[in-house]
Parts: sequence; structure tokens; C-alpha cells
Amino acid sequence: MQFGIVVTSTTELREHLIDLDASLIDTLYVVDHPSFAEPDPWTFLAWVAGQTKRIRLGTHVTGAPFHHPVSLARQVTAVDVLSGGRVTLGIGTAYEHADFEPYGFEMLNFSGRVQQMQETIEILKSLWTKENTVFSGEYFQLLGGATFVPKPVQKPTIPIIVGLNKPGKVLEVAVKHADGINTWQLGPEQIAEIGLAVRENCEKVGRNPDTFAITADLIFARDQNMEVADQIAGQIASMARSWGRSEQVTQWDHSGVLYGDAAHMLDQIEVFKSVGVSEIAVSISSIEDALWFNENVLRRL
Repeated sequence: MQFGIVVTSTTELREHLIDLDASLIDTLYVVDHPSFAEPDPWTFLAWVAGQTKRIRLGTHVTGAPFHHPVSLARQVTAVDVLSGGRVTLGIGTAYEHADFEPYGFEMLNFSGRVQQMQETIEILKSLWTKENTVFSGEYFQLLGGATFVPKPVQKPTIPIIVGLNKPGKVLEVAVKHADGINTWQLGPEQIAEIGLAVRENCEKVGRNPDTFAITADLIFARDQNMEVADQIAGQIASMARSWGRSEQVTQWDHSGVLYGDAAHMLDQIEVFKSVGVSEIAVSISSIEDALWFNENVLRRL
């Protein structure tokens, strides 16, 4: 199993990159919200690439509606080249109202955003793997035979994971076009249901489900009990609904929180592993939490 951290504030992170690079944490993820008071994620990760040698770098997740596919391809490729092939692209449909109209981005309905994301992924993969790209979609057209150099370091292409919290059209797109999915604050039972849907969709398209990764993005609450973990989950669910997430996908409780002492977290990790999770990414509020997680949990695995 792989382990990552998701940071929503890069200020403290800048002073601890050497510590993280020397840790057992596999991937550093940053978020992509135009409304957040944070640097552009891919510009920031390009800088991080020059400060690190081992840790993988990525987003949880880049909102497809905020980027033209060609510009995004160039940004992500730059980080892959600068890092020597250490990039994972997390991508999603985006949902937070504050990220759209105030910044000039049209917020399409959900099906429109799914189509927009699918076209973005198709264009990215074509640019990264083919000599010339011609594409005609509902939202994007590349009609002149676009060439793209340099190509990514990673072959055949940069890994792409799609953010989702329930089976449906987004999962169909992910199984057909991406390398995996990441869920946000779901517990083992919910992820197990999604895992069944993954296998069903893989069977439909003739894909080996073992080639498809499932990442569980969990809230981190060390030294807290179940009651507090429930409260934290409820608070984040209320916040997510205020941003535009539906009631249906924010039925969160302690099962989507990595909480308690190190021994309890190790037990939780085993449960997530048993339902097919291949990576756990913990959303942390401080670098101190990340370093504690490394020393007290990861070093005991």
C-alpha cells in the first residue's frame, strides 16, 4: 500500500520539504481551488520538484473546468520533467460554486462537467503519447494536428486518478480513460461498494481491475476518539455542502477519519487494505501531523 499527504496550506510545507522527502510518505498532494489563498498548484509543484529527489507530487484534485487541456498538459509535463518522472495528476469535475463564476469559469451542470473532464483526459493522453493530436469534442477542438514536446518522462504516460464519491458516470469515465480514482472521506463499507462497481465497469470494457487503483483520502485526527471523529466528519460535511456538494455524497462519519493513537490507525489501515484500497492519502492540518504519521505509523508497517 502507498501513503500520501494532502495539504491545503503550502506556507508551513515549504520549510519541511527535506523532511518529507526523507520520510516514508510516498506522495505529496496539493489542492486546486481558485478561491483558496494558495499559489497555483502546478507552479508550486514545479518549485517543489527542484527541492526534492524522491517523493511523488500531485494534486487532489485539479478541477478540469479551470484549465484548458493543452495548458494543463504543459504544466503537468513541466513538473514531470523537472522531477524526473514523479507526477500523478488527480483530476475532477469540481463542485465549489465559489471557484467558478467569481473567476470567470462557467459552471456547467454535472453531466456537462463530466463530459468536459472526459475530453480533457482524452486530450492529455493523446498529447502525451502521440506525435500529432486531432480532437473534436463538445467543449474542445484541436483541429490542426497539434504536436507536443517535450513528452513526459513517465511511460507510457503520467498516471491520472479521478476524484469521485459514488459509482456512476464519473466512474465509467475513470475506468475507461484513467488509472484509478480517489475518494474523499469515505469509510471502508462505502469504498467496498465502489470497488464492486469498479470491477463491474472493468468487466464491461475488458480491463483487468488489478490495473485500476483506489485511493482513500481520509481526514487525519490523531489522539481523538470516535465521538470527536464523528464531529469532525460532520463539520467537514456541512462545509462541503455549503460549497455545493450534494447531501447524497456527504453522509460522512468517523469511518472516513483516520483517528486515535498509532495502534488504532494501523488497525484502520488494514481494514481499508482489505476492501481494495491501494493508497491512503491523509488530509493534514499541519506538517507536524505528517511527521508524526511517518514516525509513529508508517515506520511500524
